[in-house]
Amino acid sequence: MKTLFILTLSLFVSISASADTDSKKSAKTNEIESISSVENVTAMQIFGVVKDEKSNETLAGATIVVDGKKYYSDLDGNFSVYNVKPGNYEMVVELISYEPITLVVDPVKNQIININLHQK
Repeated sequence: MKTLFILTLSLFVSISASADTDSKKSAKTNEIESISSVENVTAMQIFGVVKDEKSNETLAGATIVVDGKKYYSDLDGNFSVYNVKPGNYEMVVELISYEPITLVVDPVKNQIININLHQK
Protein backbone atom coordinates (compact mmCIF):
# COMPACT_ATOMS: atom_id res chain seq x y z
CA MET A 1 0.00 0.00 0.00
CA LYS A 2 2.84 2.39 0.85
CA THR A 3 4.44 1.62 -2.49
CA LEU A 4 1.27 2.50 -4.38
CA PHE A 5 0.92 5.77 -2.44
CA ILE A 6 4.55 6.78 -3.11
CA LEU A 7 4.22 5.89 -6.80
CA THR A 8 1.01 7.96 -7.15
CA LEU A 9 2.56 10.91 -5.30
CA SER A 10 5.68 10.91 -7.49
CA LEU A 11 3.46 10.80 -10.61
CA PHE A 12 1.56 13.94 -9.47
CA VAL A 13 4.82 15.76 -8.65
CA SER A 14 6.31 15.02 -12.07
CA ILE A 15 3.11 16.11 -13.88
CA SER A 16 2.94 19.43 -11.98
CA ALA A 17 6.66 20.09 -12.58
CA SER A 18 6.19 19.45 -16.29
CA ALA A 19 3.18 21.77 -16.46
CA ASP A 20 5.13 24.52 -14.65
CA THR A 21 8.02 24.22 -17.14
CA ASP A 22 5.61 24.42 -20.10
CA SER A 23 3.94 27.56 -18.70
CA LYS A 24 7.35 29.22 -18.21
CA LYS A 25 8.28 28.40 -21.83
CA SER A 26 4.96 29.86 -22.98
CA ALA A 27 5.53 33.03 -20.96
CA LYS A 28 9.03 33.45 -22.41
CA THR A 29 7.68 32.98 -25.93
CA ASN A 30 5.04 35.66 -25.35
CA GLU A 31 7.68 37.97 -23.91
CA ILE A 32 9.93 37.49 -26.94
CA GLU A 33 7.00 38.16 -29.28
CA SER A 34 6.19 41.41 -27.44
CA ILE A 35 9.76 42.62 -27.60
CA SER A 36 10.08 41.89 -31.30
CA SER A 37 7.01 44.02 -32.08
CA VAL A 38 8.69 47.24 -30.86
CA GLU A 39 9.27 49.70 -33.72
CA ASN A 40 12.67 51.16 -34.49
CA VAL A 41 11.92 54.88 -34.83
CA THR A 42 14.69 57.23 -35.82
CA ALA A 43 14.65 60.70 -34.30
CA MET A 44 14.92 63.43 -36.90
CA GLN A 45 15.95 67.10 -36.79
CA ILE A 46 14.58 70.20 -38.45
CA PHE A 47 17.10 72.93 -39.29
CA GLY A 48 16.32 76.33 -40.72
CA VAL A 49 17.15 79.99 -41.20
CA VAL A 50 14.73 82.90 -40.71
CA LYS A 51 15.31 85.91 -43.00
CA ASP A 52 13.69 89.17 -43.98
CA GLU A 53 11.98 88.70 -47.35
CA LYS A 54 13.16 92.02 -48.87
CA SER A 55 16.61 92.61 -47.36
CA ASN A 56 17.58 88.93 -47.03
CA GLU A 57 19.00 89.72 -43.56
CA THR A 58 18.81 86.98 -40.96
CA LEU A 59 16.33 87.56 -38.13
CA ALA A 60 17.22 86.82 -34.52
CA GLY A 61 14.60 85.98 -31.91
CA ALA A 62 11.90 84.61 -34.19
CA THR A 63 9.56 82.17 -32.45
CA ILE A 64 9.21 78.80 -34.14
CA VAL A 65 6.42 76.52 -32.88
CA VAL A 66 6.58 72.83 -33.86
CA ASP A 67 4.36 70.16 -32.33
CA GLY A 68 3.28 72.56 -29.57
CA LYS A 69 6.86 73.36 -28.47
CA LYS A 70 8.55 76.75 -28.87
CA TYR A 71 12.00 77.27 -30.32
CA TYR A 72 13.82 80.52 -31.15
CA SER A 73 16.17 81.62 -33.90
CA ASP A 74 19.68 82.56 -32.73
CA LEU A 75 21.62 85.75 -33.52
CA ASP A 76 22.30 84.47 -37.05
CA GLY A 77 18.64 83.55 -37.68
CA ASN A 78 19.35 79.80 -37.35
CA PHE A 79 17.13 77.38 -35.46
CA SER A 80 17.04 73.65 -34.85
CA VAL A 81 14.36 71.30 -33.62
CA TYR A 82 15.66 67.97 -32.33
CA ASN A 83 14.12 64.57 -31.66
CA VAL A 84 11.06 64.68 -33.89
CA LYS A 85 9.62 61.53 -35.39
CA PRO A 86 9.42 61.19 -39.17
CA GLY A 87 6.26 62.69 -40.65
CA ASN A 88 4.68 66.02 -41.48
CA TYR A 89 4.64 68.84 -38.92
CA GLU A 90 2.93 72.21 -38.92
CA MET A 91 5.43 74.96 -38.17
CA VAL A 92 4.39 78.47 -37.19
CA VAL A 93 7.03 81.24 -37.36
CA GLU A 94 6.40 84.62 -35.73
CA LEU A 95 8.38 87.77 -35.04
CA ILE A 96 7.30 91.23 -33.89
CA SER A 97 6.50 93.56 -36.83
CA TYR A 98 6.42 90.62 -39.29
CA GLU A 99 3.49 88.66 -40.68
CA PRO A 100 3.30 85.18 -39.09
CA ILE A 101 3.78 82.28 -41.47
CA THR A 102 2.55 78.69 -41.23
CA LEU A 103 4.37 75.88 -43.06
CA VAL A 104 4.02 72.12 -43.27
CA VAL A 105 7.46 70.52 -43.01
CA ASP A 106 8.71 66.97 -43.31
CA PRO A 107 12.09 66.49 -41.60
CA VAL A 108 14.63 65.25 -44.11
CA LYS A 109 18.26 64.54 -43.25
CA ASN A 110 20.59 67.53 -43.85
CA GLN A 111 17.82 69.73 -45.29
CA ILE A 112 17.81 73.40 -44.28
CA ILE A 113 14.48 75.22 -44.43
CA ASN A 114 14.70 78.85 -45.53
CA ILE A 115 11.91 80.96 -44.06
CA ASN A 116 11.33 84.45 -45.46
CA LEU A 117 9.16 86.73 -43.33
CA HIS A 118 7.31 89.73 -44.72
CA GLN A 119 7.19 92.98 -42.70
CA LYS A 120 3.76 94.32 -41.73
